[in-house]
Amino acid sequence: MKIKSNSNQNNFLLSDLIKSKVYLGLNKSIKDPSIFSYLLGIRYNFCIFDLTKTIKNLKKALKIILKIHNSKKTIFFVGFPDHQKKIFIELLQNKKHVYSFEESWVNGILTNGKDLFLYKNNFLKNLELKKEREKFFFYEKFGGLLNLNKKPDLIVIFDHSKSLDAFNEAFKMQIPVISFVNSDNNPSKIDYIIPGNFTSTKAGKLYYNLIKYSLN
Repeated sequence: MKIKSNSNQNNFLLSDLIKSKVYLGLNKSIKDPSIFSYLLGIRYNFCIFDLTKTIKNLKKALKIILKIHNSKKTIFFVGFPDHQKKIFIELLQNKKHVYSFEESWVNGILTNGKDLFLYKNNFLKNLELKKEREKFFFYEKFGGLLNLNKKPDLIVIFDHSKSLDAFNEAFKMQIPVISFVNSDNNPSKIDYIIPGNFTSTKAGKLYYNLIKYSLN
C-alpha cells in the first residue's frame, strides 16, 4: 500500500483506520493525561482518537522505517499484532531485520549488547553439546536476534504497555523509537508516536501491510 502526501491517499487511509476501529481508545478512567493532545474527546466514557493526527504520525513513522531499511541499517521490532506473528517474522527474516516477542524480552539485550553477542556466539559454537531444553530456551529468547551484531538503528514497539523495559533500554541507549500507543500510555519520551487502538485484528493486518510496503 503506497502512502503519498495528498488528500486522496489520506482519505483512503482514514477509511481503513475507521474500519479497523483505531479511533476507539480505552475507558477514560485509565486515560494518561499526556495523551490528551491526540484525542478528539470522550464519547460514552471512551477516549476517541483524532485520526488526522494518527495519519500524520503514521506516515512519518513509515518514512523513517523506509529510510532506515533502504540505508541497509538494522531495525529491531519488539512485539507483533496477535494474528500476524508468523508472517511478520517471515518478512523480517527475509529483510534481515531482528525481532523479539514482548513476553520473551530479556533485560540487557540493548544495554549489555556485548555480553549478549558473546553469549550468542558461544552458544552457537557449542550447539551440538547443548540439551534440547537448552536449545528451546535459547531460540525462544534469542532466535530473532541472531543477526543483531551491533546497536540497532531503530526500535519499533508494537504494544507500548507490554514493552516498557525495551523502551527504557532504547531510551537509555539513545536509539530512536517508533511506538504504537493507546490512550493509557504516556507518549512524552517516544520519538515517533503512532496513537490509536492497535489491538483489533483488522488494525494488526493494516499495520502489517503498511510496514511490509515500507520494507519492500
